[in-house]
Amino acid sequence: MKSCVLTADLNCPPSLVWQYLTRPTLNHWRTDIAEVETDPDGMTERQKHTDGSTTQVRYTRREKDRAVSCDFTHGRQNGHFTAILLGGSTTSLECTFEIDGIGLFGKAHKQLQPVLDMLKVQVEHSV
Repeated sequence: MKSCVLTADLNCPPSLVWQYLTRPTLNHWRTDIAEVETDPDGMTERQKHTDGSTTQVRYTRREKDRAVSCDFTHGRQNGHFTAILLGGSTTSLECTFEIDGIGLFGKAHKQLQPVLDMLKVQVEHSV
């Protein structure tokens, strides 16, 4: 299992960041996801990617405007993601990411950083 911690400072309130983290198709911010099927309880979703692959996501914690945690499976990769949001008019975002199945030389931060970059572009564009 490989892990990393990434942080980001975003010029928007935590509520906006939380909305984007829990709704990957909101304003098409996740350009790698084509469609999301969500269970009625909102705790499980299946993300269909533009390359034809799928990711199963099971949320373990959804505290509005404060934190999001989930377990995921994408092919032979599986892991855990947690995001903690701090702030008022601006947001400090701390993400922990653990992943298994990326190979001997795979790096966890290279899996997560593109998603955080997409998020940063979207929230700064929304404000």
